[in-house]
Amino acid sequence: MIYDLYMAKLEIKTTQNIKQKQVMSYHQRFELEVLELSNQDLIKMIQSELENNPLLGQDSNLETGRIQKENSNFELLMNYVVEEETLSEHLQKQIRLLNQDINIDLAFFVADMLDSNGYLNYSSQELLKYFPQYNENDLEKTIQIIHNLDPLGCAARNVKECLLSQTSDVNTQKIIKGFLPDVALNHLSNISKQLNIPLNEVQKSIDHLKTLNPKPGSNFCNTSLYLSPDIYCYVESQEICIELMNETYGLYRIPLSLSNTEKKTKQYALWDNKLNNLLLAIKKRNRTLLKIVSYICEYQKDYFLYSSELKPCTMKRIAELAQVHESTVSRCIANKSIIFDNQIIPLKHFIVKSIADDSTSEILKVIQNIVKKEDPYHPLSDDKISNLLNDLDYQISRRTVAKYRDILTIPSSSKRRKLK
Repeated sequence: MIYDLYMAKLEIKTTQNIKQKQVMSYHQRFELEVLELSNQDLIKMIQSELENNPLLGQDSNLETGRIQKENSNFELLMNYVVEEETLSEHLQKQIRLLNQDINIDLAFFVADMLDSNGYLNYSSQELLKYFPQYNENDLEKTIQIIHNLDPLGCAARNVKECLLSQTSDVNTQKIIKGFLPDVALNHLSNISKQLNIPLNEVQKSIDHLKTLNPKPGSNFCNTSLYLSPDIYCYVESQEICIELMNETYGLYRIPLSLSNTEKKTKQYALWDNKLNNLLLAIKKRNRTLLKIVSYICEYQKDYFLYSSELKPCTMKRIAELAQVHESTVSRCIANKSIIFDNQIIPLKHFIVKSIADDSTSEILKVIQNIVKKEDPYHPLSDDKISNLLNDLDYQISRRTVAKYRDILTIPSSSKRRKLK
């Protein structure tokens, strides 16, 4: 009996020390990368693999997607693209509303020079040669202002700078500056030891780090990507039908005449591995894309069947319907488009904000007006501004109000108060 109790305690103690750790395999990471690619970028990846892998072949006659039957001139259809706000347009709207000293021409230029992920890939010298009236301090000040616009982290020169501009948490900043490789390898104990902070605090900071976006510009449109739509959508007998534009990409395995010895070489194993990974990832991408788009079409069926207005819809809602993670929906709709009714339509067009999800620029304007009309002897706190916004159907938290005040360079209520 005593032995049994001792063993039970030992088992409990052992169980409590077991930690569950999920590490993604290379193939899983590669599948996610392929899922996120636009059709055009996937074609580029395939082309690169065709040039470097003798086991991979391509024959357009083997393509089974809609592209084989489609005679549309995609460049002509570009005239009918459903317009979507670009990253530079989104930033420039906010720049116009800034209530602070800023070189607007320089800020607009920087916003225009960002890549599709929101990064600034040009040196100060390259940028300033177009604006000799400004110096490096002017440029740096402009970049810092853009860092704090929505989405946070734009105009960064590297990932560290991008992430650092999205957080004010001291421990998270320390981890970003010196321990990103340890984060990737899940070496939490080493971070804890080096920074002399408890393990639970390290975990808390890493959880916060994971909420930051290393590609802040990726959710905005890049019109050139719509020259290769992913899905063909049409209505037949009041049923919404969808087809992949490209399904197999005409890919096949080339049967090389090699001896068993040659097939056992590391180089052959590498080619074989890459070929299998690519073909499996494309199949997985096809299944996921069809699944997510079918749920989007079902949710927005009145638009497709009766040309009605789109319903408010979030990625979270589509994820719930499709029973996948929200990040899967995000990857699935990123930089992808469909052809419907002779229009090229970005998939993100169907993720419609509700009335409460108004654009940042509009909310900034409302906050500006609220503060302008307040009693200068009894200025409104962030809480009260948040409540007023909620009354106007803008669902904005107190912390977000504080962030937007910083963007508008509006001081806190205590600093705005005038003495009688």
